[in-house]
Amino acid sequence: MSEDALEAAQRAYQSAQEALHAARRKLAEAVMEAYASGEPVGRIAERTGQSTTNVWNTLAVHGITPRSHINGST
Repeated sequence: MSEDALEAAQRAYQSAQEALHAARRKLAEAVMEAYASGEPVGRIAERTGQSTTNVWNTLAVHGITPRSHINGST
């Protein structure tokens, strides 16, 4: 592999990593918005293809836990 190809691959990798981080932020924002609108965690998990644990982890980053949740969503 030439030096140019190696550097190009690194740039592509960096761009993909940045896109992934941006997509994760957007997903976290959408999860927070859905939850704040009263959507149950189970339904958010179904709609996003995540486990309920992952959804709760996303919410927990923002201080919302199963014990402190709002709107009675589970």
